Amino acid sequence: MDTAPTQMNYATTSTGNVIVEGPLSDDTLGRSIVPARAYTGDEEFAHEQRTIFRSGWSWAGYAHWLPNVGDVRPTTIAGTPVLLVRSTEDEIKVFHNSCRHRGMVLTEEPIEVTQRIQCAYHCWSYNLDGSLAAAPYFTRERRGQPSPEAKERLHLLPVPSAVWAGMVFVNLSDDPRPFEESAGPLIERWSHIDFDRLHLAAEREFDLQVNWKLTVENFLDFYHLPFVHPQVGPVTASLDVDDVVIEPSLIIGGTYPRGAVGKAKKTEDQLPYLGDVPEEKKESQDIFCLFPNALVFLEADWFQVIAIDPRSATHTVEHMAVFVDEAAADPRYAGAIADLVEVLFHVNEQDIPFLYKLQAGRNSIGSDHTSLVPQWDQITAMFQTIVAAKAGYGSER
Repeated sequence: MDTAPTQMNYATTSTGNVIVEGPLSDDTLGRSIVPARAYTGDEEFAHEQRTIFRSGWSWAGYAHWLPNVGDVRPTTIAGTPVLLVRSTEDEIKVFHNSCRHRGMVLTEEPIEVTQRIQCAYHCWSYNLDGSLAAAPYFTRERRGQPSPEAKERLHLLPVPSAVWAGMVFVNLSDDPRPFEESAGPLIERWSHIDFDRLHLAAEREFDLQVNWKLTVENFLDFYHLPFVHPQVGPVTASLDVDDVVIEPSLIIGGTYPRGAVGKAKKTEDQLPYLGDVPEEKKESQDIFCLFPNALVFLEADWFQVIAIDPRSATHTVEHMAVFVDEAAADPRYAGAIADLVEVLFHVNEQDIPFLYKLQAGRNSIGSDHTSLVPQWDQITAMFQTIVAAKAGYGSER
């Protein structure tokens, strides 16, 4: 791996647009920030799992996947098996999915337990808070159990986690920064939204044979909108997007200050707002990547997440969920919700053939000579720069 990452500087104009100066200067046009092999190579994928997905906060699941106390859902983050556990009505805990005896995963499928999670190998069992509940014949005696000291030592290993906006985040780094500090600027920007009132409108999984970075880059590419998604309006609608950098290495994206044309058309039964929304934010749309794998889209009356689950260099699963306010569960909003969901899922479907063509193009040396243009690609360039800095990709032609 090359170790000299491309650097990026940025500045904010009076209109709120972010101008990226570093990689988009004249001497770097025609050069990729992230090499093509990073979109196709198994070695590069494994390296990114270590340097990106194990180095900070990553999306790991949805809170609604664990609605009841005792719900347990296994998942894998950066090659590490973990367990999401609804330990109480108000708390989700995350543990390493590894029995403290011989290290076997406790489950590979979602399960519901009443009190304990049991390892099938030697029947060691754990309470929902991760503490060791029982270890049969621990002392080779019929009723032999671990001492209080052994029980204290042999609890499931916790994984730092946080639940926000209906999402579960985990941090596998050695010295995790608190989630509230990392995501704080976005939490503050959306402080008018009552995320405790989220109601799942619809959820869908997209299984794609593409690299995870392409799904993020496409989400942050506002240039393609009028050409691939004509329902959002003409090119002038895309010209209305302000690029926004909230946290340079973590939260980047854009906003439509006045809303996008044709997105989620309103009906006479307007969906209720997600909280006490200020007048100036009732028409705006925020579109952000919470690096590396949570793509979030907020309007005043709905919230969308496309969570990126990288499986291999050329395999990514998108977990897309659309949320509305819990008051919208009233049957009179059913038509409006159905229309909203149809639009949002259709937009994502429209991108799929282009993602496959982008992936195919990464097998050409031409992909190491693409041209990011400063008028449109500054947020894409910033995402690639974050990737390059964390993974150690150098400037390549």
